[in-house]
Amino acid sequence: MEAGSLQRQPRGVFYIIMILMWEYFSYYGMRALLVLYLTQKLLFSDQHAYALYGGYTSLVYVTPIIGGILADRYLGYRWAVILGALLMVIGHITLGLDGQQTLYIALAFIICGYGLFKTNISVLLGELYQRDDSRRDSGFAILYVGGNIGAFLAPLACAYVAQRWGWHYGFGLAGIGMALGLLIFLYGRRHFINKGEAKWQPLQEKGLASPKSLVPIIAGVIVGVVISALILYQNWTIWCLALIGIVGAILIIRLFMRCNAKDRRSLISILLFMVFGLIFWAFDQQGGSSISLFIERNVDRHIFGNVIPAAAFQSINPFAILIGGVLVVGLWRLLARLGMKPSALFKLTMGMIILTLGFFVIALGAHLATATGQSSMLWVVLGLSLIGFAELFIDPVAMAEITRLNPAGSVGFLAGVYMLVTGSFANYIAAQVASLTSVQSVGGHVQSLVNAAEHYYKVFDKIAYVTLIGVIVLIIVAVVERYIHRRRHLT
Repeated sequence: MEAGSLQRQPRGVFYIIMILMWEYFSYYGMRALLVLYLTQKLLFSDQHAYALYGGYTSLVYVTPIIGGILADRYLGYRWAVILGALLMVIGHITLGLDGQQTLYIALAFIICGYGLFKTNISVLLGELYQRDDSRRDSGFAILYVGGNIGAFLAPLACAYVAQRWGWHYGFGLAGIGMALGLLIFLYGRRHFINKGEAKWQPLQEKGLASPKSLVPIIAGVIVGVVISALILYQNWTIWCLALIGIVGAILIIRLFMRCNAKDRRSLISILLFMVFGLIFWAFDQQGGSSISLFIERNVDRHIFGNVIPAAAFQSINPFAILIGGVLVVGLWRLLARLGMKPSALFKLTMGMIILTLGFFVIALGAHLATATGQSSMLWVVLGLSLIGFAELFIDPVAMAEITRLNPAGSVGFLAGVYMLVTGSFANYIAAQVASLTSVQSVGGHVQSLVNAAEHYYKVFDKIAYVTLIGVIVLIIVAVVERYIHRRRHLT
């Protein structure tokens, strides 16, 4: 990113960065607390907490599809962002009321708000630039950095507040952060004139005076919240994902059938990224569930006479991404100057290798905890750092490959399917994997720390070996691909 690029950006970029940074703050702050809150405050069993966490994190990746359609056809991107942020504020504040009675409604508000906000904020940023504006890439890079700053600060701040004053204050702080981002965005609304405008007449400026114009929106929000809450409460997430998966598979098969031979090879390559992206994120997302409870129960978090909240360790991941991102960009530039261009498959393999190392390190920490019940925090810090660093070799590489190959001009559809697979499906599988670490607890406390450590060690160690098998498969695929390429070149 060039120095001074922020100053040369459209003025609206600052307000988009601020609301996205605070959205990351609210989402990752709340997420860092959720499993701990469910098991310690509401006294859910590990399995129940993992199931609800998995359902919630799955649905937040489904609803952006609906939110994008609503913004395209009716709300416009600006109103979708505002309404989404407002719903998330309501959700976080409701969650801060500190009770099981409001839990599902609160999560449903956040899910619906996230759906309206997530993709539309990026689209709104894109509308600030002309089609051939050279500042576009820098603007999105700044947006990515701003989001990860929020993700880094959130677990530290929310965990401290929750530990010092109570869970509801930690959730409340996440809501205040989102509210602050919304207020900053509204203050800069003059920079979005004729950008992301609503297509539905009652939402256009001259129709805002009539309260009746808001009735369909309010009704839609109520229906969306009720349905989302019901899915979470009844644990119907698997049925939603099954239906979406069937539809997605049918569409991919239809796409494959109409592709020519070259596009079919490209589609197969993209499907390979989807499969390994699914595996990667199903294990990566253990950071917010099983690894979080492992840290709470089996990691010595004392430093200089103080205890670091378990939720604060969630900041390691975005910090590793921020630091690692600079290193990776520098590495790609160095290799380019040397005339070397690593393939997408090589980068994917590197990501899986680093993920494997991360889980071996965390498994080692869990193994050491089987002796006394606790191990040093250094193992999880190093392991989580490696896992965070590995992310830089997965999604950015996969999305770049999808846009480069673009089989049959279906880049948008395939990008959406990739995000669905690595978001919703992966988070649901992650919850099932985390449930394998479940141990019995009484009053939020496990009966034996050694027994808990043994459970965590067995699962983390198996994850490391599964990812190692994935690495071997990728190496075999790379060798076969190179052999076929040579044969094709010779003929």
